[in-house]
Amino acid sequence: MKRVWLCCGILVAIFLFGIGWSAYLKSFSSEINELIDKAQQLAETRDPKTEEVIEELSGYWSDMASLAAYFESAQSLSGIGDAAAKIAYLYEKDNDEFFSECEVIRGGVDRIYRSNVPLLPNR
Repeated sequence: MKRVWLCCGILVAIFLFGIGWSAYLKSFSSEINELIDKAQQLAETRDPKTEEVIEELSGYWSDMASLAAYFESAQSLSGIGDAAAKIAYLYEKDNDEFFSECEVIRGGVDRIYRSNVPLLPNR
C-alpha cells in the first residue's frame, strides 16, 4: 500500500510542477510582450529611454533562456536569442528590421508557451 501512495505522490508532484511551469510561462510571456510593446512604442519616437528598455528586454530573455534550456529545444531558443541579440544593434543603426526582430521574439515566446500548455485543438 505504501507504493501506491508513493506513486500517487509522484503523480501529484508531476502535475503540480506542470501547472507551475505553465503559470510561469504565462507570466513570462505577458511580461516579455509588454517589454516588446514598450520598446516598439519608444523606438517609433526615438525616445532616449528605448535603449534601457531594449537592455531590459535582452536581460529578461537571457534569464529565461537559461532556465528554459532545461525544458526546450536549443533550436527554438537560439532563434529567439539571435533576435534578442540583434535588436540593440538594429535600433542603433535606425534599421526598420528592429520591428520585425521584435515580432520574431514575440512569436518565438508565444510558440514556447503554446507548446507547453495542454490545449485541445481548435475546431
